[in-house]
Amino acid sequence: MPMYNHIYSIVEDFVKAVEQEKRYSFFLEHWNGKRGPKRRLSIAQVISLNLLRFTIHVKDLKAFHRIVKVMDLIPDMPNYENFLKASNKAFPLLTAFMQLLLLQNQRNNESHVHFIDSTPVSTCLNRRIFNHRVTKDFATRGKSTKGWFYGFKLHGVCSEKGALEAVAFTSGNVHDSKMVEQVTKNLKGSFFCDAGYLKNSKELVELANSGRFIYAATRQNMNRLMSGEQWEYLRKRNIIESDWGVLKQNYFLEYHQARSMVGLFRHYVCCISAYILECRLKSFPRIKTRI
Repeated sequence: MPMYNHIYSIVEDFVKAVEQEKRYSFFLEHWNGKRGPKRRLSIAQVISLNLLRFTIHVKDLKAFHRIVKVMDLIPDMPNYENFLKASNKAFPLLTAFMQLLLLQNQRNNESHVHFIDSTPVSTCLNRRIFNHRVTKDFATRGKSTKGWFYGFKLHGVCSEKGALEAVAFTSGNVHDSKMVEQVTKNLKGSFFCDAGYLKNSKELVELANSGRFIYAATRQNMNRLMSGEQWEYLRKRNIIESDWGVLKQNYFLEYHQARSMVGLFRHYVCCISAYILECRLKSFPRIKTRI
């Protein structure tokens, strides 16, 4: 499958770069383990297969495993249980790979214009909240423009072209304005967001001193001066909302069938990573891997 080969070439370069960095050796130690038989698949193959699942838009890991076995894509493909365990073991390195993709998008943003937004990520239907156990100690109830939900919030920053540059997960009851400093800590420039990110003058000055200028939309009972250029950028903040829409509709960001927290966040990380990769791989360029 051509798409798998392109994904694998990128991931393999990343894994080789990690192997050369001693400070990242604990990722591979977690993967190899201390005892037991040697894994039939390499960590690059496991990561590539997990990313391929979202690229071909297969929601369920078991269904994807069945497809790979039928197509004989990987001759040494283990059974589903062992593949699931290997996927969860690769979670730390998957997270590092996603952070690398986000960092590359930050470096490729030449306009220094960013858009901030959050989206609810439910972990179960509202009628099943009291029976839900997987995220019981982590998820909370929150409210969005579409109503109440139970789960997490995904906070993110994207460029003017819609490329994701930073993401962060919080529980569902965390207010958007509390995440501005964290989600923008490695970025500089102008940030445009909705009224949920309004902050007081002191906080805005502190952010401006660090090179981060926050422009939030006003509420109906507020008056605020802004230039025509700022107004035009505020009208474009639906760019990041388009990212959320694609992630939820085409990449199945919201997932209600997880059996562990590691499996759930592995799903989230693979979903976001596959989305970033597919945006780049439309013309199949070779991405240079740097740590």
